[in-house]
Amino acid sequence: MESRLRVNRLTLIHAVLAYISPEFTALSHLPLPLPTEIRFRILTHLHLTLSASLLESLNHSLQNALDDLCHSCRAYNCHVYGQNVSDWPEIRATGGCWCAQIGGHPRPEIASDRWNSDECIDAKIRSPMADSDPPPYFSFHLRHVAVTYLSTTSPSPYTREIEAMTTSHAGAKEIDALVLKVLRHFHCRVSPSKPRAWKLEDELCIIPISDGPSDDETLCTLQLALELDRHHDFVSHSKLHPRNIKFTPPLISHSPGEGFPSFLFVMMAD
Repeated sequence: MESRLRVNRLTLIHAVLAYISPEFTALSHLPLPLPTEIRFRILTHLHLTLSASLLESLNHSLQNALDDLCHSCRAYNCHVYGQNVSDWPEIRATGGCWCAQIGGHPRPEIASDRWNSDECIDAKIRSPMADSDPPPYFSFHLRHVAVTYLSTTSPSPYTREIEAMTTSHAGAKEIDALVLKVLRHFHCRVSPSKPRAWKLEDELCIIPISDGPSDDETLCTLQLALELDRHHDFVSHSKLHPRNIKFTPPLISHSPGEGFPSFLFVMMAD
């Protein structure tokens, strides 16, 4: 039976970014006169600290994407697609207000009775299921991380891949190239799969590059080096995970003189 390791795409990307970060690279190569167990714990703590920083950056990018939507588009998306911000087509697939992109026409008013509303249809919004690149907010997050990494003077064997992520058109191809190069360093690769939409929640299958009796050892080395188990637990339970970002509109006040209602942006753990 072929040895394999299954991992969530967001977990793998952030684990790789933490592993190649200037901070982690510098400490892992620093000759510290410490027992192996203590050194390993220090690196594990640093890896998870970097993971937390990456999730904060991702959350900041998602909040900025939400701020780019007008009040009408926020209300429309929340009403039609639900409170989970990362599910909104204008966040997940396109970025920016659609009312501005379709000729400046505002969204229709949201009916008070959600279930009897005929205004929940917007044929102009393309389905995010067809997207082959990361959500715009995630691409912005990756560019920010890449620029930060390149601002240091520390040499890296992944400089070319990091530089490719800083371009304005960087997408799935660039981040996948970085991930695959790190995996090749550990003699692993992602098992080919049928072409489909690129999603952060996709489960990827990692396998050794060549079959052999040491396949399990190869995967174990990768798992420990990237802290995949700990990173998965940390990311999946974090309130900063995109799927845990909820947008809750308050009660609408009809007081005279009031314009659009304000909205509450909250983070909720599953």
